[in-house]
Amino acid sequence: MRSERRGGGCTSVLSLLLIMGLVISLVVYVSPALDFGNVRRTVSSHSSAGVPGSGGDGYTFMQVTEDGQPVTWECEALIEVQVNPQGAPEGYADLIADAVAQVDEVSGFGFELIGETDDREFTGRGRGPVLIGWADETEVPELAGPTAGLGGASYVIGPGGGARSVGGMVVLDTEQRGGWLGGLDDETVLVHELIHVLGLGHSADPSQLMAAENSGQDELGEGDLAGLAALDEAACG
Repeated sequence: MRSERRGGGCTSVLSLLLIMGLVISLVVYVSPALDFGNVRRTVSSHSSAGVPGSGGDGYTFMQVTEDGQPVTWECEALIEVQVNPQGAPEGYADLIADAVAQVDEVSGFGFELIGETDDREFTGRGRGPVLIGWADETEVPELAGPTAGLGGASYVIGPGGGARSVGGMVVLDTEQRGGWLGGLDDETVLVHELIHVLGLGHSADPSQLMAAENSGQDELGEGDLAGLAALDEAACG
């Protein structure tokens, strides 16, 4: 997510899925480790950070399968989350709990906080708990400029073409804290990034919380809610 400042680069598209192995007659394709070369980033107003033409009115999907279905988590998944508190603001535990509660309330998924970690592998994540942490551009160069946060998920695709997310990360910029235009705060950014982890991309509608640039919106819009409902339907339907 960005504040309402112009400039900054573009996100790249997800790289091709890597073949991870052959078990008996079952071929399983696994997404690349979560890397800033292929994770959908909430950075640039010049890129949708979502598959063009996917989704519906007011929302897009981060990634879709060959038949156009959104990539998301298992039906009613309880998504484990670990927190690295290095660089976190005072009261970060309440911040995370409040953001998680917001997302849990409006989605068909749930985040389960399972503790803290010293893990800082933001750029190489595969299967496992979603990592939430804080960093600056010296550690994560993609946080340079007005970038407030990054988020995404890794996923697997089976032989039938169905896909499910299996891990992910959120990293917030320590240098942007308290200085964003439009009143953007850590909780708003964290909600935005957690919804990227669930599978929504950026909205072209600037009134939605999932817009690439934030101009003051701090609540989920109709497009955001419709997108989350679509992810739930794709997971459980």
